[in-house]
Amino acid sequence: MSTYIIGDVQGCFEELQKLLDRVDYHSGRDHLWFAGDLINRGPRNVEVLDLILSEPNVKCVLGNHDLHFLAIATDQQTLKRSDTIEDLLYSPRLDQYIDYLRHLPILHYDEAENLAMVHAGIPPQMGIKTCLALASEVETILQSDQYPAFLKAMYGNEPSAWNNQLAGMDRLRMITNYLTRMRYCTREGELELTHKADIQPDGFAPWFTFERSDQLQVVFGHWAALNGRTGVDFAIPLDTGCVWGRELTAMRLEDKTFFSVGAIS
Repeated sequence: MSTYIIGDVQGCFEELQKLLDRVDYHSGRDHLWFAGDLINRGPRNVEVLDLILSEPNVKCVLGNHDLHFLAIATDQQTLKRSDTIEDLLYSPRLDQYIDYLRHLPILHYDEAENLAMVHAGIPPQMGIKTCLALASEVETILQSDQYPAFLKAMYGNEPSAWNNQLAGMDRLRMITNYLTRMRYCTREGELELTHKADIQPDGFAPWFTFERSDQLQVVFGHWAALNGRTGVDFAIPLDTGCVWGRELTAMRLEDKTFFSVGAIS
């Protein structure tokens, strides 16, 4: 049995199939983990979700594009020019896709490996137990009848700094931005979300440049501009820009071996 952790698929179904062939994946024996952004920007979102839904041993966390789809599908947001999710919106299985995605976590933690899987990152000032507790607040509302209101309110860059007194949608938006959108921050966890992925804003640094004392390993997606490299051992980036014509990458958890396939189109 092997566990393969896969970076941002974003609807690139042909490349996903090619990658599974590359690692000699066996359904029912092996396990698949996905680090968020399963859909959007790529051409075959329905096939990606259908494959994931058909597999018995899958763990996924939500990415910002997955949440954006949920907001559009529930009429809380409108399609943007760059969105490519019409195949999902017009599918007879739309309700099933909505139900599946909104019951996914935004953070997964494997205690035996002391490894977290998250779409964007782990705030440098927070331990994993705190992050899991905060993630559960977002997951609880997504799985409740209040989820449309959350999806409508989740957009925005404020508040930019955490404090324990945050409440309501401001609190939930901050948690969501940490775990699904964060790139640059301060050591204290103040976010900067307006700069492009390859332009570092003054006074901020990539979240993984701040040392951790807990030996936590973090696998994440979201940041294709990193080209699969952070320069630190604990932070493992798996978004290698397949949807931008580069590669789709997986890491085998058991021995930290990487596998990649080139974008087909």
